[in-house]
Amino acid sequence: MRIALVDNSRGWGGAEQILFSLATGLRSRGHHVGLFLSEGSETVDKFVQGGFLTWAIPRKGVGTVRGIVKMIRIARSEKFDLIHLHRNHDLLVGKIVSYFAGKLPLLLTQHCLLGNTSFSVMNLADRIATVSKFIAEGIVERIPRLHRKLLVVHNGVDTDKFEHLRDDYWKGGHELSGRGPLLGVVGYFYKNQEELIEILPRIRAVYPDMMLIIMGQDDSKMDYLKKRVTECGVADSVFFAGNIEHSEMPRALAGIDLNISAFRREGFGLSVIEGMAAGTPFVGYRAGGYEEIVTQGENGYLVESQDEFVEIIIELLGDKERLNSLGGRAKGVVRQRFSVDRMLTHYETVYADLLKENNSPMEGS
Repeated sequence: MRIALVDNSRGWGGAEQILFSLATGLRSRGHHVGLFLSEGSETVDKFVQGGFLTWAIPRKGVGTVRGIVKMIRIARSEKFDLIHLHRNHDLLVGKIVSYFAGKLPLLLTQHCLLGNTSFSVMNLADRIATVSKFIAEGIVERIPRLHRKLLVVHNGVDTDKFEHLRDDYWKGGHELSGRGPLLGVVGYFYKNQEELIEILPRIRAVYPDMMLIIMGQDDSKMDYLKKRVTECGVADSVFFAGNIEHSEMPRALAGIDLNISAFRREGFGLSVIEGMAAGTPFVGYRAGGYEEIVTQGENGYLVESQDEFVEIIIELLGDKERLNSLGGRAKGVVRQRFSVDRMLTHYETVYADLLKENNSPMEGS
């Protein structure tokens, strides 16, 4: 198949990492893959470095029209079979391109909770793949008429990259020298990292040398989080690690004792399955996409209250054998349910169904 992938994001997050894994996997399976990405974005550089056929498309002001024309011309010359969008913001542009490039099937993957997008825009997609049932249910709740177009394709990771990992990633840093146990959280700072900071005094009362490692970078909330660290009196128990190259994330996640999150509206939780693939269990609230990943007591724990959150963290940190057992089972869960191969096969099936549906009515008329 000849597949056009579209993403207008200017930054790099979980959705873009999944897009990269998808493009890499499809290419390795013999498909022709091309990417339409936003001009001037970080994604363009990363995909070009990855050796992908990539086009930088203007997406601002009057340049948008020029970008649409460019996309139509390229889609025709590349003879794409279908267009796969990764942002609902791209639906109108994607529909125009798909129509004028030969009425190509249009697939949208919705990576996060749906905002205020209307039915008329969302209905432009022939199919909507959500990365969790949580997101699908949120769409149906807002726009019930879309239920026939929805399906769930869970994100996947390349489990081979998480084998035989050393757990000493954090041991070389001066700030963390001799400290432990280590808690870690990954993501943009809108994901309620402040609550994790606020519960640290209770955990530190039992484990005085513990550290919370906050992985990610978000300048809009950095000052606020640092203020909370000072106000809670835990400045010597929090380490802001900044952005970590994705190639280093397996070792970074393998080097912590627990992967935790206080976010309650996570669409899926890519860093959760990455941590599990590295053998690190997860603890978070029973909310969002986490419920589709975590089996209680099998590969982690989900809690209902902050008190329960603190209690299970303290309990697990004091039982190394239990932590190791959880981590081993977590690796097995990811191999069985959240591998990149499983994700790729699911998308290939969706693509084939879309092409079949797109062609059969034409042939019978």
